[in-house]
Amino acid sequence: MRYVFIANPKAGAKNGLAKYRERITATCEKLGAEYKFMLTRSGADLTDFARSEGEKGDAVRIIVLGGDGGICGAANGVIGMENVEFGIIPCGSGNDYVKSFGGAKGFEDIEHYLTAPSRYVDAIDTGHFASVNICSMGIDAIICDRTNRMTAAKKLLGPGAYSLAVMISMLGKVYNTLKVTIDDSEVYEGEFMFSLAACGQYYGGGYRGAPMADPGDGLLDFVMIRRVSKLKMASLLGEYKSGRYPESKKFEGLLTVKRGKKMKIESAKPAIVNIDGECLKLSEVTFEVIPKALRLIVNDGMQ
Repeated sequence: MRYVFIANPKAGAKNGLAKYRERITATCEKLGAEYKFMLTRSGADLTDFARSEGEKGDAVRIIVLGGDGGICGAANGVIGMENVEFGIIPCGSGNDYVKSFGGAKGFEDIEHYLTAPSRYVDAIDTGHFASVNICSMGIDAIICDRTNRMTAAKKLLGPGAYSLAVMISMLGKVYNTLKVTIDDSEVYEGEFMFSLAACGQYYGGGYRGAPMADPGDGLLDFVMIRRVSKLKMASLLGEYKSGRYPESKKFEGLLTVKRGKKMKIESAKPAIVNIDGECLKLSEVTFEVIPKALRLIVNDGMQ
């Protein structure tokens, strides 16, 4: 088995390469495995490096040291490659994707993780690039976009930047007029705070937006929440973040939760779309499941 470790030393809240390189090297040497490190400078590098290693055709474990953006970037290079097992050593500021598998701890246990088995997980085709976690249009995407811009401008990282972006975004428009179509048959129209499609459960620095999502069940979880006043929206945030909202009486008449394979969203005006933390401005987008997109390395005891 060949191992390739891809990292951007300047990405995220901590330098994962500096933290883990010695342990990775020692473990690979102990295994007698062929291995190498590849250092990137951009998301495009992550995708290109992962694709080039996967296209060699041999059995290879490609492991990205990074956060949710890095995971998405590298995964886009190898989706559908059966010879590739995809791994994660979480080093970002949020690390939301790994929370769907019990959190970062199992992924950080280098000595066990490098020889752990893999399981199939799904991805989401967006028509632009693939997502492995959560895509959305609405106030959550607006907050994500503002967080990205604040992080770039003010060097803020992690939940602190997201919380500040929430407060600022609440001062502006908090809904979009949408037409949402599920699996080409069920149609929902009106004013929505947001509409999301999910493989994973967490996003936005710990918000459990899709608490029942299974990353490998071949289906997407769809969540739609209709427009409310800003005052009421503030009262809903705590339960939404915790993932308890599907059972909450506060969400009665506001919430629609579905499971299926495709969600098409049409917005009356161009709106921000979040794809694993990357943001685009679109008037129409379709999110469709890619079953068994990746073979994800999952350590013992992880979900």
